[in-house]
Parts: sequence; C-alpha cells; structure tokens
Amino acid sequence: MNNIKTLLLLAVLGVSVIVLGASVFTVSETQQALVLELGKWKQTVKEPGLHFKTPFVQDVIYFDKRILLLDTPELTVITKDQKRIQVDAFTQFRVNDPLKVFQAVRNVQGAKPRLSIIINSNLRKVFGQRDFSDALSGERKSLRKAISDAVKEEAEALGITVVDVRIKRTDLPAENSKPIFDSMIAERQQVAREIRARGEEQAIRIKSKANRDKVVMLAEAEREAQKLRGDGDATAAKVFADAYNQDPEFYAFYRSMRAYNVAFREKNTTMILSPTSDFFKYFGDMNGATKKKK
Repeated sequence: MNNIKTLLLLAVLGVSVIVLGASVFTVSETQQALVLELGKWKQTVKEPGLHFKTPFVQDVIYFDKRILLLDTPELTVITKDQKRIQVDAFTQFRVNDPLKVFQAVRNVQGAKPRLSIIINSNLRKVFGQRDFSDALSGERKSLRKAISDAVKEEAEALGITVVDVRIKRTDLPAENSKPIFDSMIAERQQVAREIRARGEEQAIRIKSKANRDKVVMLAEAEREAQKLRGDGDATAAKVFADAYNQDPEFYAFYRSMRAYNVAFREKNTTMILSPTSDFFKYFGDMNGATKKKK
C-alpha cells in the first residue's frame, strides 16, 4: 500500500514538473517571442525574463532582436545607357514586428528569400535609372541611399526594418570588359584632346592680348618719355634764359668754361682754330675781350 502511495506521489510530482515546465518560458536580451494558442497569435513578448503560458495549448516562437545579415548572390543589372554590370551587395536588417513576419513568411528563414527578391528588384530598378559611369564614380553613395530607401519601404510590409543596403562591388561581365574599357579610354582621350585644344586657344588669346598690351604700354611710355623730355628741354631753356637775362657776361663765361671742360677733357686733344676765334676769348682776357690784330 505504501509503495502504491509513493508511486502515485512520484507520478503527481513528475506531472507537476512537466506541467510547470510547459507553463514557463524565458526570453533573453537578444530575443522576442510570439505566443501562439492552437496556431493563432495570442501575445507578443519583447521584454526579457521569465514568462508564463498555458501548457500544451500555447506554443512560443522566438525571433532574433539583433541586426542580421543577408548576403545576396551577385546580380547582373542593366544601366540606363544599356551597359551590363555585375553588382554584389549585402543587407543589414532586423525583425521589427514578429507578428507580421509570422503572418507573412512564418520566420526569419522564410523572410530572407522574400527580402532577397525585394533587394534584387530595387537594385535593377535604381541602376536602370542611372548611367554606367555613375556606378563607378562618386555617385555610389547616392545609389546606395536610393536602393536602401526603396527596400526599406517594401520590407516594412514583412515586419522587417532594413538598416542598410551596401554595395560591395560593381564589375563588368568578363565578355564586356575590354570593349567598354576601350570605349571609356577613347572617350577620355577625346575629352583630353578637347581640353588641350581649349587650353591652346586660350593661350593664343592670352599671348595676343599680352602682345597688344605690350605695344600699347610701350607706345604710351614712349609718348610719356617724349613729353617729359620736351618738358625737361623747355625747363632747361627757361633756366638758361633766366640765367642769361640776370647776368649775360657771367652766363657767357660759364658756357665757355663748360665748353673748355668738354673740349680739353682728353689730354691728347688737338684743335685747329684761329687765335682770334671767339672760342678763346677768355684765354687772353677774363672779361672776354678779343685782342685786335696789329
């Protein structure tokens, strides 16, 4: 009898433990959960800790709170100018609304294929609106933003928040690389020739202008110099005239002294003049009186 009671007690304890274990569930800091009752949503749990549910009737499905990574396969897209390029991108996302995810695709693994379709569709759409050169230039930042914004809008319907869409690499298909690079080189060479031609044309204009300015400046300088020389000559003549008017005898004496200085500056100077020449009038008489012939 005692053995039967013991067995019954153990059975009750075992069932109680099982029921208790089925009645509680734990949500960690990195998780959120949906409580389902007979397959239908009952409750969303986002707070970490210990929680309770109806045993054997309610089930719990867990979703990650953290940022998740989706690396989509390399995709071939066609740009606005009909160039084919290979685009390799990856996406960072998180589950924002676990109920929407459950209703749309059941879980994260089911969401990834749907999200990949959304990403690839918008990659084709955005690259199809841009020229090939934009994909290889500084426009990549605006491309990434346009793709991210478009993907975010569609992903919200799945209960997913897209954090970012990043382009890892954009390459030309192997069969198209050489013709496109040759075309790009030819275009750059044409641009370089046009720039050089414009530079040479501008240089010719600058040189022509500089030559014209030089001629004008020299003419103006020569005209100014002639004017200054004329002014100087006039001033000198006036000075000489004023000096002559003040003392004609001294002025004549001064002019003769200057003439002697110039004439006899060289020691070996030879001059053949008549002794009665006015040039020597101050040699015989400091007053300038010329000697009369006998």
